[in-house]
Amino acid sequence: MALPALKPNQLRPPAEPAKALARPRLLQRLASSAEAGCFTLLQAPLGYGKSTLLGQFARTQSGRCAWLRLTPAENQPLSLLTHLHAALGLPADHRATADAEGLWSEIQRYLESAGEPLTLLLDDLQLLSSPSACQYLEQLLHFPPPALLLLAASEGPPRLPLAHLRRDARLTLIDAHELALDSEETRQLAAAREVHLSADAVYQLRAGSEGWISGVLFWLDAYREAATNGQPPTDLRPITGQAYAHARQFLEEERLRRLKPALLGFLERTSVVQVFDAALAGELDGGAEAGEAIRQLRRLDLFIEERAGQRGEYRYHPVLRNSLYQRLQQRDPQRLRQLHRQAANWLLEQRRFAEAIYQFGRARDLDAVLSIVDRHAFDLLREGQVNALVDFLGEVAGHAGSDSFTLAVTEASTIIVTNDVAQTCQCIRRLQGLLRRQGAPRHPQRVQQTIAFLRSRLAYLGGNLAHGLEVTGRALQRFPQHNAASSVLHFDRASCLAALGRLDEARGEAELALGELQGFGLSGFTNLPQLLLGQIELAQGRGEAAWQRFLAMDSQPQASTAGSFYALFPHLGKGLVLLQANQLEQARQCLDQAERVALDFPHCAALAWVFHHQACLYWAQGETRQARTRWDEVRRMASQYRLFTLYRQAGAWRARLAVREDDQEFLLGWLEEWHWCFRHYGEHLQPEEWLAYAWVQRHLGQHAKAGQILADLREQVQAQGNHRLLLDVLLLEAGLAQDRGAHAEALGSLEQALQLASRHALGQLLQYEGDDQLESLRQLLLPQTRAQLGLVEPAPPRERLNALFRRLLAGRETAASALIVPLSRRELDVLQRMARGQTNQQIADALFISLSTVKTHINHLFRKLDVVDRDGALRSARELDLLD
Repeated sequence: MALPALKPNQLRPPAEPAKALARPRLLQRLASSAEAGCFTLLQAPLGYGKSTLLGQFARTQSGRCAWLRLTPAENQPLSLLTHLHAALGLPADHRATADAEGLWSEIQRYLESAGEPLTLLLDDLQLLSSPSACQYLEQLLHFPPPALLLLAASEGPPRLPLAHLRRDARLTLIDAHELALDSEETRQLAAAREVHLSADAVYQLRAGSEGWISGVLFWLDAYREAATNGQPPTDLRPITGQAYAHARQFLEEERLRRLKPALLGFLERTSVVQVFDAALAGELDGGAEAGEAIRQLRRLDLFIEERAGQRGEYRYHPVLRNSLYQRLQQRDPQRLRQLHRQAANWLLEQRRFAEAIYQFGRARDLDAVLSIVDRHAFDLLREGQVNALVDFLGEVAGHAGSDSFTLAVTEASTIIVTNDVAQTCQCIRRLQGLLRRQGAPRHPQRVQQTIAFLRSRLAYLGGNLAHGLEVTGRALQRFPQHNAASSVLHFDRASCLAALGRLDEARGEAELALGELQGFGLSGFTNLPQLLLGQIELAQGRGEAAWQRFLAMDSQPQASTAGSFYALFPHLGKGLVLLQANQLEQARQCLDQAERVALDFPHCAALAWVFHHQACLYWAQGETRQARTRWDEVRRMASQYRLFTLYRQAGAWRARLAVREDDQEFLLGWLEEWHWCFRHYGEHLQPEEWLAYAWVQRHLGQHAKAGQILADLREQVQAQGNHRLLLDVLLLEAGLAQDRGAHAEALGSLEQALQLASRHALGQLLQYEGDDQLESLRQLLLPQTRAQLGLVEPAPPRERLNALFRRLLAGRETAASALIVPLSRRELDVLQRMARGQTNQQIADALFISLSTVKTHINHLFRKLDVVDRDGALRSARELDLLD
């Protein structure tokens, strides 16, 4: 049998792209997965940088590394084994036998005998489909050689059994969401391509591309072409259109022209809707095989995503959807309008009103749109598809019949979630104008309540919190009618109270609003008071209650409906709980999901709020540069959209960071803002602002003033059970005591902070300023220190402290101190020998200690690492980098 031709270009990684983007977080993820013995699979559509990332990883490896890019030819076992044999660097003359089983035997012997780690990277794994070829890789997955580290990239799921790997925790799957560029990476890639974008341009690019790397590169290329004479373009719409044109050509060349006509037609017809299930796809396609078509698209990984929810919905990436839509529009515009109308009628029958509005709007049937809004305004708000409503309200402006109380009240209801200050002011003027021109509406109290909650929302967003309480108090007394508008007034009141630190009153108002809204059936908007209640629970140290609340929100159908604004809040809430619990990587993932949802809606809706919490996370992770940049961006956005409550809250955190970094320029500007607020609002400032002001006064040497502020603040937060803020107060008290040389007093404040953090699982004890106190906190755990201070309460259990803080310390401490309660030298010796597989008796013999002493050390290890067995101890030790 003739030996298959060996193609050398399949045996090397792709060349590093010019000005490639470094992705250290993903590279670390690959390294950690490989070290843990997992099969690492990068699974995403084309253009997400899978091959580039694998190539970058290959170039970071110091040991043996083999690369194999698969082609359809490798479905012949002999071709696969020939190339694998060559990739591993085995002798070329051995391949002359042209014997598949002989090659496989030699490959297996080589892998089994490898003494050092050997990394094998497989690219384009989706092209391997024949069972006769797949069986060899299946053997490597089922019975992996000890030294083999296996990584692969695939478009769509490979034809390999992976369930057993998932069961055994030996599978790391990195999908399109993780490979997508975030905002900071988008900015870095633009800078590497010598394109300097404004913040708004970055967000528009991120939202339009959803982080698809190829789409971002096409956009940057179009931007460079438009930037004549070095002047940045002012209108980004032509650039986006040009980028879409480049992407359409790319998708046409690389994928669409290779599809069968029936499948391509299915793609085109279903591109008229933003999301679809099998029933809607069948309606548009006119056939009964929609389910099979969807399965084919998922196997091909053709930019189709299944959305979480109860309906089994799917969506296309916006770039693919735009390409398909343009194909159909250019070829048959009449058919396109017919499909929009067909989709609208089907959605209307399913009572999916916001989507039906969008489709009727695309079909240019505004009369049908107005009819839906007039009859189903309440249902529209429940669906939470805010963008569809805002777009619709813009389109019908000036249209006959659009000047009505119903539309004005509907617009007001969208403002509750968009937080658009300019639109709020405009809506108040419109309602007042309608009252003057048309007299009394059908429900006059409802209109007056609507105007009141718009004003109270303005007061809350603008930072005039005491005025917000006055507006809501007067309106609730003057218009006692119970309806959704009065419930929103209670929610606005709760928001102002919570911002002022009056947590108990805020909780009562928020619970009242939530109960009424649930009674009215508004199950979408209820996520807003749910989030507020969860934040209050976190502040009061009830993290488990907050977690259960956010889990329940996430399980609601409205929370997972595709395109729903309300889907943001469970992600944000879970991120805040995980941040407080020091599970920082999981918190990052939740906040990233919240950011993705926010990008689909106007910036002032939620993006700036998500960015604020991301900045807190960056600081907790020790990434202060990113935190500073993110808070500066929050303040820019908040100022642009007049969200001054957020502006001031982000400024307070930014000032605390500026104290840490001795950023005098920022502090001088912030102090001017603080004094302006104090002159206008008096004592009615946010507790975070008072705390930051105290930190700044200490920084400026005004210790007496800082101490007085802390005394007043401590009284307030203790009365409200605000344990999280009390913890920060105690840390600053400790700092002031240290400045006076009162070492015992400082340790006393730290002892209160330590007990508080342990009792309520407050992970921020060591996240921000408190990480400077780590050594003092460790000293507090020593029996002799506690005896000297006369502390009666026992020290918090060591395993509890390590469980709460070890993930945080692992990223910034040396191996010897990666625990708040470090391992002793003997415990480290025992741990190292456990990692080598020694039994208890072998450890005792090697260290010349008794078997019972070894067991004692191992029990101490288990407690400090918060594990129950050897496997758990070794996993934790690797995570904390405690092993040689």
